[in-house]
Amino acid sequence: MRRKIGAQLWSVLLVLVLVGTIFVPLVSAEKTGENWIDSFDQWVEPRDMSMYTKEIIIEEPDCTISPEEVERTPGLMVINEDVNFLEPEMEVEFLPGHTAHVNVTDDSTRVVKSAKSNFDVVMKNGTFTWYWIQDTVIPHVVNITNFGPTLASGRVLVCSIEDGYAYYQTYSDLLPGETRSVLVPFKVRPDSVGVKPMGVIIQAGPYYEQTYSAILPINGTEIYNNDDSHFPDPNNGDNLETSDLYHFPFYEGYWVISEAAYAGDNTNNPYDTAYRTMQYVNDKMNYTNKSPYLYYITSDVYMQNHPNDDGEYDGVCDEFATLYTAFTRSLGIPTRFLAFTMENATTEEVWGHGIAESWDGNAWIHSDPTWNSFDDPQAYIRAGNIHIDMTHYDDADDSWNTEDPEDPTGDGILRYEDFRTQTYLGEVPRYN
Repeated sequence: MRRKIGAQLWSVLLVLVLVGTIFVPLVSAEKTGENWIDSFDQWVEPRDMSMYTKEIIIEEPDCTISPEEVERTPGLMVINEDVNFLEPEMEVEFLPGHTAHVNVTDDSTRVVKSAKSNFDVVMKNGTFTWYWIQDTVIPHVVNITNFGPTLASGRVLVCSIEDGYAYYQTYSDLLPGETRSVLVPFKVRPDSVGVKPMGVIIQAGPYYEQTYSAILPINGTEIYNNDDSHFPDPNNGDNLETSDLYHFPFYEGYWVISEAAYAGDNTNNPYDTAYRTMQYVNDKMNYTNKSPYLYYITSDVYMQNHPNDDGEYDGVCDEFATLYTAFTRSLGIPTRFLAFTMENATTEEVWGHGIAESWDGNAWIHSDPTWNSFDDPQAYIRAGNIHIDMTHYDDADDSWNTEDPEDPTGDGILRYEDFRTQTYLGEVPRYN
């Protein structure tokens, strides 16, 4: 009973919404052929289908570094477990190019020296790269100052505190009162993605006495490497692109990717990361029937900037799928946004639904944070539906649709017409 919602029904549908009937009055874009936005009666409601998902056990990654690896890797060190990373007051300014400038506003991390020690070298400020791509070298710049009475030589260490390793760069003949920039090349290990607390250690003297230690007020966020030899997108990067719907890692992107890193923290393969991210979004999102979520689709940044009173994000299934897509893409997992209609086999009602699929290196993995369902494309048939009729939506552009005066550009609230690429897939066999 697929039927088109035309302009003549517009006022009727608005009245029905006002009296509490949950219809979705989307405006037809006069497209030819099948298109899901013209053909459903209402959104699906949230369900919990997790009992049908096969048990997924995520093992904590082993980040142990062998002595042999330290020996053959210049600048790599294992952090002494006895190091106490103190927390001085610091100011943070985010800069272009995935970096942040950190300025120390007190010196509480200066180590108390014995009476025999003349070394007092501390961090003054620095510029740190927070966007960590696995198996690449990223730069950190630490500006150090010698408050001691003599020349100082030693090492500056930038640490991945949780993983227990650091890379260092030496400095020499630092004059009393002198400030110097030290560039520390830091190679990101391929152990796990997620949140990476960062620390700085400064050592001085022939025995490398520690004169300074601090945990930084920003975290590194480690993601997968999408080059050809690691984990490429099968569609040449199309499923990793930013858009006006998915903003990582630019603009306000630090806040998108840092929450994504928290969602997928301590996983070391794309399948596990996607599963844990799906669970996080399912828990974080609140299903709502209020405007604008019934009429539009909101961006990841819009959701983050408009939490409800409980600190959760509001939306219907397309917001669930949007946030999941933004998070997984920002962690380097190719993900595509899909929407489909399905017909209830008993009532013949036609429902609209939004989900996603993530690439695990071998196949597209179904993910539905609204229904708490993962790697289970038959969930919709099992729930009593037929004719799972799919469309792939991509290239969201907030200024693409200019026909609707209620849809201003650049506000983070998009119509489905703002997707410049809409690929009709039909009744995909694995879902039907």
